[in-house]
Amino acid sequence: MEPVTATAIEITYSSGALMRADEFGACKTFISSKGVIRTTFERNMRYSDSFDFGAGYTLPVKESYEYKLQENVAASLFEEFDLLELKPVENDIPFPDGGSWQITIYTNGVNTKLKGFAPPMPFGERLADKIMGLIKYKIDPMLF
Repeated sequence: MEPVTATAIEITYSSGALMRADEFGACKTFISSKGVIRTTFERNMRYSDSFDFGAGYTLPVKESYEYKLQENVAASLFEEFDLLELKPVENDIPFPDGGSWQITIYTNGVNTKLKGFAPPMPFGERLADKIMGLIKYKIDPMLF
């Protein structure tokens, strides 16, 4: 039987902070070992669908970007980190801004879902730094 390995990761971050209608309140970042990175940003829908800068211009509620890395670059992320070791911090409590994350780790077996407030243990911050350094993003993703 083949060992279970991660093939993709999806991190959804939701900010609980008060923000303007033109700011993003949520971000979903998907990365596959095949080299696909997809980021989707969402604004506060209640306001963004009718937010007007005085010139009849409305902001899109969602903005998505897709990037393609060389497969070996993306695969190195999955080799460097055993994503199945990630877990929420013990006694995890919300930060003052109320932000939270949810991770889905896709595998060649059963997928794993985690959620929390502080970066996951044991290497969440290093993982976020590595993801941020993979490519020049049009808009930097919010991760943890």
